[in-house]
Amino acid sequence: MLSHEELLTLESERGNFIENGTNASLFQWLGSKGTNFTCYMEYLNKQDNEDKINNTIDIIRTIIYALHKPVQFTFFYWTLLIFILHKFNFKKPVMKIILVHFIFRTLGDIVDKFGDLMSHYFANKIETDAQGNLIYSCQYDAPSPEMNPLRWVITRQLGCALWCFGEIVADWYPLLRTKAVVRDKSSIKYVYVACGIFNLSKIALVLYHFTLSPKELYTSKGAYNKDRVDLFYFTYWLIQLFVIYSSAIYDGTVYIVLRKNLSKMGKSNFGFINKFKLISEYRIVVSAIISAVFLPIISITIIIKYYFYITKRYHKLEFSFDDIRQSINNFQYFMIFIDQILLLNSKEGTTLEVSNYSNSYSNNSNFGGKSSINPVLNGNYQLKKDLNNNYIDYNYRINESNINTNLYNNSSTDTYVNSIFSNNSRFQSVGYINEYDINKNKWN
Repeated sequence: MLSHEELLTLESERGNFIENGTNASLFQWLGSKGTNFTCYMEYLNKQDNEDKINNTIDIIRTIIYALHKPVQFTFFYWTLLIFILHKFNFKKPVMKIILVHFIFRTLGDIVDKFGDLMSHYFANKIETDAQGNLIYSCQYDAPSPEMNPLRWVITRQLGCALWCFGEIVADWYPLLRTKAVVRDKSSIKYVYVACGIFNLSKIALVLYHFTLSPKELYTSKGAYNKDRVDLFYFTYWLIQLFVIYSSAIYDGTVYIVLRKNLSKMGKSNFGFINKFKLISEYRIVVSAIISAVFLPIISITIIIKYYFYITKRYHKLEFSFDDIRQSINNFQYFMIFIDQILLLNSKEGTTLEVSNYSNSYSNNSNFGGKSSINPVLNGNYQLKKDLNNNYIDYNYRINESNINTNLYNNSSTDTYVNSIFSNNSRFQSVGYINEYDINKNKWN
């Protein structure tokens, strides 16, 4: 129970409430505690000392949970694993992509959790009885972000921007991965277009959140404007559906371009190109299966939602399938990490093949402590030496040339490979070697 002195002190906070349909500014709405000061006093009057202590504990708990969000992030351990495998070399493009993706998406999670500090908004609650009479009561809690103007801005407008920016950067991964091995500019432009559409769909989602102003969340009578919020989410789900479809188109475009261009390379003697091709195809095929299963479900629910709204004006039906949407959305980011692990494993396998190839010639051709290797490599193929910098390295065409190289016994694999590419071998470079800085191991 509030004392008389406490009640007088509370009067100074009346200015933080937008009552009687006041035409308040945007900043007044953001700084407001509600639309009914009496409800605020009623709420405080019901609080005993135990409730006050519990509220303080909730605030401290929320702050700790918010700071803990980076560790709780879905991709935290995957991100840490890739960082370890790449030895924290952030000069690599793939590391930069994963790092930016992690930072911005966790920032979005942090601000979303801080929104729990604004779990109260004191407003009118208007209901209708059986006779059609309006009954006014108090609303104390704001369980959803739309019920608190400041929380809406922080968690949905700012939070969505952070989430989407992190996703957009990670969405470039398939594009850069494809660009690394595809030299046909007429093909790669389709991947650019598909990636651009995918990115624009997410930018549209971010901008759309700003069409619902904090001033529109409550009516002139001080009650939560659920009708306006429901209509907002009608269009929101259409944009989300477009995001998912554009993602499927993007994956399909990458698959077609990779399949078309990598198939021209033929079967590589070193096996890396074959593994690279298989990993790319498996990744995109699995993604396509996920989309094919769940896209129809989401599409049908949105169509039904619109049907009931147009024919019967029902707008309160709950057709949200956000968990499915998140599963489809996050799958492509899981595949970035799986993709990297598989490619790192492929690199090790390719290195082993080269080592075995070297040892076999060292053992079979030993003349006076030295080996003379005269292998004939028939046909044309492209050799990619993967340095785990998103696979942009060298492209060499070997035209039925003889490699005449003298190697000492027990030489390392690196010495062997360097001898092949630096001594008297006849190589014709067909790659855009100027696009790759060999000394710095990164894109220019």
